[in-house]
Amino acid sequence: MDKKELLFIYLEGCPYCQKASHALEGIFAEHPEYKEIPLVRVSETKEPEKLQGRNYYYCPTFFYGDEKVYEAAPGDSEEKMDKILRDFYQKAMQG
Repeated sequence: MDKKELLFIYLEGCPYCQKASHALEGIFAEHPEYKEIPLVRVSETKEPEKLQGRNYYYCPTFFYGDEKVYEAAPGDSEEKMDKILRDFYQKAMQG
């Protein structure tokens, strides 16, 4: 089954990006099958050329193909990120 990549745009040292990474670790521990969808991490500061044309403001931001799955907002909790990412994976694995 050929799946698109999930693009994870992050900043080094960003506490929200760390929350998102931690949420992903838990999701993958419970559902290793979700790793069938390649997760591509791109540092906003180290690889900005890979992000041209992407419409986002905050990190972390996730794109699945051209669809923005999630863009963090100040104050977002790890629980919110976890729920959004779990919902994404559940739907993506079905489709």
